[in-house]
Amino acid sequence: MMLKERVTVTTVAVAVLAVATLYALARFSGSSRVHNHCQVLQRSGWWVDNSSLVWQPQGCTQRQYGYDDVVRCMKSPRTTSVGQYALFIGDSTVRDKFFAWARLVDVDVNNDTKVHSDITVRWPGEPGIAALFVWDPYLKGEVAQQVLHGAYNETLEQPRLVLLGAGAWHLRYANESGGIVNWRRTMDGVVQRLAESRRDGAAPIADHVYLSPVAPVVPDKLTPERHATLNPEAITWMNAYMQAAELPVFSSWADMARARPLETTDGLHYSAGLERAAVNVLLNRVCNRDTIDPHPPMRTTCCFEYPAPGIFVRWYAAATLTALALLVAHARWATIPRIVPSAATLRQLLVFGGILLIMFVCDRTPLFEKLHKHYIAWVFTAMLALATVGGAATWSADKSEAFLGRAQTDEWKGWMQIVILAYHAMNASGVSGIYNPVRVLVAMYLFMTGYGHCCFFYAKRDYGLRRLTAVLLRTNVLAIALAYVMGTSYMDYYFAPLSSAWVLIVWATMRVAPAANYTHLAWAKLAASAVIMCLINGLHLWPFALLERLGVMWSAREWEFRFGTDIYIVYVGMAVALVRLQYGSQLLVHPRWPQLVRWSVPASILGLVLYFYFELTRASKFEYNKWHPYVSPLPVLCFIVLRNANAYLRSHSSAMFRAAGLISLELFIAQFHLFLAADTKAILVLVDSRLWFVNFGVTAFVFVGLCQALGSASGTITAWLMAKVSVDAPAADIPMTELPVAADRPRALDRLASDPPLLARLTCLPIFDSLALRWVIGIFALVLLNNYYD
Repeated sequence: MMLKERVTVTTVAVAVLAVATLYALARFSGSSRVHNHCQVLQRSGWWVDNSSLVWQPQGCTQRQYGYDDVVRCMKSPRTTSVGQYALFIGDSTVRDKFFAWARLVDVDVNNDTKVHSDITVRWPGEPGIAALFVWDPYLKGEVAQQVLHGAYNETLEQPRLVLLGAGAWHLRYANESGGIVNWRRTMDGVVQRLAESRRDGAAPIADHVYLSPVAPVVPDKLTPERHATLNPEAITWMNAYMQAAELPVFSSWADMARARPLETTDGLHYSAGLERAAVNVLLNRVCNRDTIDPHPPMRTTCCFEYPAPGIFVRWYAAATLTALALLVAHARWATIPRIVPSAATLRQLLVFGGILLIMFVCDRTPLFEKLHKHYIAWVFTAMLALATVGGAATWSADKSEAFLGRAQTDEWKGWMQIVILAYHAMNASGVSGIYNPVRVLVAMYLFMTGYGHCCFFYAKRDYGLRRLTAVLLRTNVLAIALAYVMGTSYMDYYFAPLSSAWVLIVWATMRVAPAANYTHLAWAKLAASAVIMCLINGLHLWPFALLERLGVMWSAREWEFRFGTDIYIVYVGMAVALVRLQYGSQLLVHPRWPQLVRWSVPASILGLVLYFYFELTRASKFEYNKWHPYVSPLPVLCFIVLRNANAYLRSHSSAMFRAAGLISLELFIAQFHLFLAADTKAILVLVDSRLWFVNFGVTAFVFVGLCQALGSASGTITAWLMAKVSVDAPAADIPMTELPVAADRPRALDRLASDPPLLARLTCLPIFDSLALRWVIGIFALVLLNNYYD
């Protein structure tokens, strides 16, 4: 029944994704200005909520520009202009944009100069970079005409950017200016000059020429004189005329103002914060091509040209197509050469390869839109409440009442992963009171790593490479494949390397003097291991220098932070396992055990209250990080006590959370490119960027369905890579706990144990049965690929 439900969810998810892809293809344009979102950046967008000044262009993510970015943009070698400056010509609303630009140099710049005068601001240390404002509310002045005709000289060099704006004064002083009629003639003249400047051999105006819309007004806040002349309907008509004339106008600026009437005090000029957001849109349009690195991470997608797929993506696509061709051959031919994997294995290889290519399309092409992540408290709360209701609705009895049984730990991993997904989707990392408990969730995962593997080694006494290799392969196969396909770093998927390192540490701790594991010396081993790892991390003794010599460029600082933040919790997990295994039977018959059980529940509740009080009273998440290694065991142990407080709680769990827990590894790693986008900095859009909740639900459903398929495929690939290679070798001994779905494990092992990888089938030599040799070959191959990739 579980298999049918899983297949149904995955099948429906694929069908929904196919419809979303067809919809995206129907809207896709071959014009780079359209599909790279340069055009919509100018024309449309919305504020993400009613309280903040965070602007969301339709379907893409912006870069937040600063001083250094503008310098790099103005000095770009791609520019064809002579001068490295921005020129603003127009009325007081254009002047507001100029000051927003100037505040990138000095945040204290204010409009304290003569009201109707020209202004110049230069970049300190960069004498050639400047911003100039020319007061010309009718665009009839000498400088405006000189610029529009490209008649530059030594006095006025060709600028990098020109921003023009007029209209308010045509309405305000209609008798003097000729009103809308003359404004229209002026705009028609601009249209003509722009068309002439694009002809071959014509004098160019600048690299970038744009117009500011006529600023919308808030009539109730206007002075009587302005209220009588600045007609909102006339302003709307003027802005529509500029759009109809296909002038390069930033219509999105008008949308910004209309949606924020409270950001103006006089009804015409808007706050510095709103103008800063408007100028940031302008900078994204002008500078993204020159300031954004075309290599991952690709966090800005507005006005960004995605690079062509790299060699590894092409190889991977070819391999996936080859798997498809071989699968078809299996269906058509009665006899298949032995070097070809079985149809079951090929099917899972095809699923794995296909989903990774889907991730590439989602996060490395402009086909699907992306939206900024933004924290909204009530939405985040609603997500968690909905998950809680779903978990409670699927509460059911289990087959076992064991302490930290399999169903309970699967449930534990499941609800934690759901919280982490909501946390990432809503960009809640900026909220210290949420960030800190989520750090505890990561600690809980690592607690289970220490507890689970310590229990296995203690009970099975199996310290061989086979089980260890199977665990590491299952943990890393998706992360390593994504690193090459997406062009990212393996360290970006930090849970895979972190979990792998701790698996190796637990294995080494239990492997050394294994007989001591069953005596009091086990505690000395744990203490010695903890001291050694603290010294390695604290004294920066990780072999990153050796890795660099091999061409592996990992961030030592990031690794030491990730490892050090949870450096003790794995040992706490191992300690709990040893207490249960060595002293469990004695504790149960101890006369004070019932009293201890009774008091443990209120003590655990008090412990959680104290933890939350502590974490909420820290000044920032950075201060909390210093305390986390020491305080995180408290909420973890308190939760375990409460979750196992009685037989009913131990024998029941949530089916929904268990299902999520079975694919928690895939949910964590695949979210980077299949649920989120722009290398985790955005939300993937499969439906429509304006339908946020609908899109979120559809994307989440597709994501979960594909992760279920990924979990099954990863388990199959692990078994395939672990199989014996010699013809007469016995079946591979892969622990059932390493495959993703319980009902599938025995059948999958029977089918895949004798189905070795292609290279092994080509050789069929018993020497390749050696896991140590496979380790050497695998690491050597990864180092070679890494150097070739760089």
